Amino acid sequence: MTSYCNAKCGACARNLNGGATVPGLKLQHFDTDVWHELAEQTAGSLQKLSLNGNWGDPGMHPQLISMLETWLTFHDDCDIVIHTNGGMHKPNWWEELADTLKNHRHRVIFSVDGIGKDHELYRRNTSYNRVIENLKAFNSAGGNSEWIMTLWDHNYKDVDKAKALATMLGCYWFQTRRNNSGDICPIRDDKGRELYTLTAKEANKHGKFESVSLPNLKFVNKFSKRKDFEDQTISKCPWYNQFEVQIDPYHRVWPCCNISIYGHIEGWPRNPTIDQSKILYDDFNDLTKHNIYDILDHEWYNDTLSDAIENAKYAVCRNNCDVHKY
Repeated sequence: MTSYCNAKCGACARNLNGGATVPGLKLQHFDTDVWHELAEQTAGSLQKLSLNGNWGDPGMHPQLISMLETWLTFHDDCDIVIHTNGGMHKPNWWEELADTLKNHRHRVIFSVDGIGKDHELYRRNTSYNRVIENLKAFNSAGGNSEWIMTLWDHNYKDVDKAKALATMLGCYWFQTRRNNSGDICPIRDDKGRELYTLTAKEANKHGKFESVSLPNLKFVNKFSKRKDFEDQTISKCPWYNQFEVQIDPYHRVWPCCNISIYGHIEGWPRNPTIDQSKILYDDFNDLTKHNIYDILDHEWYNDTLSDAIENAKYAVCRNNCDVHKY
């Protein structure tokens, strides 16, 4: 939806360890006219719309609510999943979002990494109190939410407290997860100076990793119930097996979130020894020039990419999804 974000999370690809935005990242919102065309072209044929944080936070798009209204006009029976840090806007905006979604299957996933100031150590530039106010407002207005908590050494012992608070605030689901930077994550300022280092060695060993429904779920209506989609297993690519593609804020259609970042972030990956993949960069996957069905019918998707996955040619696939030739 957008490459803008209010937060500076330490392990996010869009900034340098919680500091300055990476060089070459173009700040852009998805065009509303292109969005309308995409919604109309795919009317009734999609099962789920997931707005993730691969480039930025969906809540930063100034037209997010009206774009969701457009989408639901053409996809009334589509599951809506939104990932957010929840730290932007005031509570009334989240009430409006809930009102837009409440008569449709949906889940808004708030990333809340602990209680009080502990949350702000990783989710830099966000206010814990603001996030909690927004989460409460969304739930109170009829929204279906999930609290997701990334575990670190400073917060992993507070999982039960966080789960209890999530229940009290009206969340329907609660999940904990590992961070994606390993046992350590240095946090830097905009000039590259190290401020502190987050550790996760103990959390990774002893953390309580779970994904559960909360007691509030039994009181809700049919719009909290998501469809179950069976994966196919005809490819080594998990995104393909889940019938998913990634569309970036620049209107380009990619086979997954991992490959998509190789098209637009200068110098990515940061360590060139990690990945020597040669990802095609052309306008064949640009929604401003082609409709989505022509894009997915392109030779690169059907031949080049399929061969690269089958023979594990892309290190991005080997490193992120454990794709191997045999």
